[in-house]
Amino acid sequence: MPDDGLSEGCVTRAELAELAELFDRFEFALDPLSRDAEEAEARFNSRVQFIFEEHIRPRRPQLSFVIFRARVRNLCRVFLKKNPP
Repeated sequence: MPDDGLSEGCVTRAELAELAELFDRFEFALDPLSRDAEEAEARFNSRVQFIFEEHIRPRRPQLSFVIFRARVRNLCRVFLKKNPP
């Protein structure tokens, strides 16, 4: 992976577990247009935005939200692979 300046500790394990559960509900939904999938995606995006604004941006102002969100999505995939639902 390219060095995006984002350490593995960008989110806590508890945050990652929460985000991975939401990610699983929309990314792998049988019906991605279902209300549950849409609500899970909205909650995921809102939570990622909050974490970025509160914890990441103050310490790493040069890091874009797009890069952070992509990294979190990747961390969720890895988490789900290691911890199947």
